[in-house]
Amino acid sequence: FLNPEIEARWFSWPNLLYLSPVPILVGVIAFFLLRAEAQHRERQPFLLALALFVLAYVGLGISLWPYIIPLEIDIWAAAAPAESQGFLLIGVAPMVLIILAYTAYSYWVFRGKVAGEGYH
Repeated sequence: FLNPEIEARWFSWPNLLYLSPVPILVGVIAFFLLRAEAQHRERQPFLLALALFVLAYVGLGISLWPYIIPLEIDIWAAAAPAESQGFLLIGVAPMVLIILAYTAYSYWVFRGKVAGEGYH
């Protein structure tokens, strides 16, 4: 292993018990993904691939926490000051609501306009 701290995080005794579901789930999901592809299913491989990506990010997060740049800059040193985050929150929160409302309105306006099995 390249980093003994990451190795200790994954393979020390109490952590091994707590973190073992991540690689076990990766194996199980990979098995079901290959099986779903062999059976020519349409939606199941997509959802299982999404689950694999989520688990990959969970594993990366577990390995690197709390560092943004491994072993140099932690998340608290890299974060903006609380005042800046509060200022951005005041601007972002209404914009997210506007975007969600516009998206819902667009779906409502164009409902039923597409022929076929569904909108997507």
